[in-house]
Amino acid sequence: MKLPRVLTAAALAALCLLPSFGTAQSPTLRPVTPPTPAQQPPTTPVFRPAAPAETVNLGGTPAEVFGKLAADPWIPRSITFQELGFTEPVVLGYPDTIREIYLPVPAGVDLSNAQLQLDASYVRADGGRTTLVYAIDGAPVTAQGYTADRGDASAVIPIDGKPRPSGFVRLNIDWRTAMARENTCADARAAGNILRIEPTSKFVFRYNGTAIRDLAAAWSALPAQPTILIASNRLTQESYDSAWRVGVALERAGKRPKIRTLPVAGDTVNMQGVAVPPGLKSVPGYAGLTDSPTHKIASPAEAGALMAMGPAGPIQADIVIADANTAAAMGQPLDALQGQVQGDAAGNFTQWRQRALDAFSKPAVPNEIRLANVMGRPTIVVASNAGAQAAGLFTQIWQQAAAGTNLVVSAADEPKNDASAVSLKYLGGKPASFDVLAHADWNASFDIGSVAADGKGPGTLVIDVAASPSAARTPPVVSVFMNEVLLGAKEMEAHGKRERIVAPVPRYALQTRNTIRVSFVRQLASDRCRETPEPYPVSVLASSHMLLDKIEPAGDFTGLMSKFANGGTLYVPAAHLNDATTTLPRVIRLAASTGLSPVKAKFVPVADGQQPKADGAYLAVDVVPQGVGDGVKPEQDRLFLAGTKDRPLLDVRGLNRVGMLEVHGKGDNLGAVYRTLGAQPPSMEKPIMLSGGNLAIMGNAGLRTEVNTRDPSGQGTMKEAQLGLFERGYWWTLPILAVALFVALLVFASRMRRRKSETGDR
Repeated sequence: MKLPRVLTAAALAALCLLPSFGTAQSPTLRPVTPPTPAQQPPTTPVFRPAAPAETVNLGGTPAEVFGKLAADPWIPRSITFQELGFTEPVVLGYPDTIREIYLPVPAGVDLSNAQLQLDASYVRADGGRTTLVYAIDGAPVTAQGYTADRGDASAVIPIDGKPRPSGFVRLNIDWRTAMARENTCADARAAGNILRIEPTSKFVFRYNGTAIRDLAAAWSALPAQPTILIASNRLTQESYDSAWRVGVALERAGKRPKIRTLPVAGDTVNMQGVAVPPGLKSVPGYAGLTDSPTHKIASPAEAGALMAMGPAGPIQADIVIADANTAAAMGQPLDALQGQVQGDAAGNFTQWRQRALDAFSKPAVPNEIRLANVMGRPTIVVASNAGAQAAGLFTQIWQQAAAGTNLVVSAADEPKNDASAVSLKYLGGKPASFDVLAHADWNASFDIGSVAADGKGPGTLVIDVAASPSAARTPPVVSVFMNEVLLGAKEMEAHGKRERIVAPVPRYALQTRNTIRVSFVRQLASDRCRETPEPYPVSVLASSHMLLDKIEPAGDFTGLMSKFANGGTLYVPAAHLNDATTTLPRVIRLAASTGLSPVKAKFVPVADGQQPKADGAYLAVDVVPQGVGDGVKPEQDRLFLAGTKDRPLLDVRGLNRVGMLEVHGKGDNLGAVYRTLGAQPPSMEKPIMLSGGNLAIMGNAGLRTEVNTRDPSGQGTMKEAQLGLFERGYWWTLPILAVALFVALLVFASRMRRRKSETGDR
């Protein structure tokens, strides 16, 4: 039987996780308790473990080591399932027995030594013939049967190195059980046979760095957690501005950026997984490096030594914000190391250095975005004033236009949308057809800023679908979700022609990042068991679109998101520019969560003790603009929410690693103010999804709680969801009203004739 295929657009770039096809599925993965080692009987592994991925042998003299580094174009990459968004184990069991996972790779680039290392276990309570089939890009690569009650199902799957133009390796997992039945209509379900794949599973490979020939390919090759490299912890206003804009662009692409500075003496670096080549121990800069998990840099030469270890070293960069200090900050540590490299090694080191620092051989041109080799790997270099241009260029609509290695971008913005409707294809939802056996989903994701403009926002989803008939007498059902809120559903006629679902979008369902899901469900029937159920095709048609309606600028996060679509202002303390590595991640996360545009927004540092006068929509991070009310008092470790005159709504002291974001103002001057509560700010490690509240409390794990202090009872939501006359079941009043209107017209006509007759008699 053909494995059904999942189709998606921006959802692939975000989490690289697609639900199963051919079986029903639950959106929440519930972990199964793994068996203890004592309970696991010996089993035959699916694969004989493959050899570890090849790495360049860096043994030999210093001259040989630097020669190999200069000649090696291969970049190692390791991606865990957790980095792909699998924070919980992937669990397969009836009825969800098929899973399709997309593993990101650089598009159109050769791979080397690629393998998938799956950490898995299983339990079998229902018996039967249980099989596990793995397929890569639709081609089965192995099948294994299991007979024990529980055991280990881990596997090492080799993957061929051919280029993938789509940028993904498609992994199909098929876990099934066949039960012995007395007749063909007996229940064959095996709910107790379960496969569990852990988030520690990982995909390792190497790719050819010389095959990354333009900026579009470099952007597609970025890892799930790309590193933005800045010259130092103290940045100019221009460089800080570019860094937060590029970071928000990465967040919108479904990635989690990390901010790193170039190493200097006194810094502590993470050395886990880093092996110092033995041949370099004779160089003083490498002699002090140990196998400890962390290392404190003792001298500029040691900093240069860490940089000169290439792609296998601890100092990496995926994007560099290049200002006037970047070239010097990179050159000085390498100058110190070069003074220690003697003899034949000096020439090879110079050759590697020229290749590894070619991006800084000449100063950056204003508004320039460049592809260069930085420390042995392809890197995107952004001029210090080109952050907005880079954020605009690497959007979904313009990304493929970055077909060059040196681009000077004067403008890169989204087309202005004055229409009252937007095609879902414009939002990244490509129309497509796929087969459905029992359950399949079609997904599309979009930012609220891409449709919110001129006071308009998502109003109604119009989804056009078609389905072919099947052997089942029960017609298929199609359901439309936005952010897991059911908007509408329909029982299809399944005659192969267009059928339409019109689903109004409630305000409370909107978020900064929105996901549309169209779910198809077919009944697993087979014409009174005379035939085996087979998948039948369905389609999401290109005429599917979204109608835009006026959005009232209410004082909550949803109203603020609609305002940010036309721009806005970001206020930060000027002191943040002197602590970039600590403050930039927080600024990036807050800007991405509130929908602040990295292309159109203005950036304003605020001097210590000053209160800016906000004009228009704004986001203030650790700054309190003029006119902000006293509902929340800005004390360091205290959260005070004003209530009635007699008593506050909330008054708590002693908080730490907690942040608060509150919406203030109204109309055009609507804004959000963030303040850290406690001595240390929260790390906000998970994405923050804001919606209809006006106050959000955040911690290390992301959003803790969101409330609407202006409407705590939810009257606005209930009013929005209030049933109409006919939805209440009063449709029968329509004929009564028609009859009453007809009688009134007859009475009126009779009186008019009587008056006319009386006038004639006179």
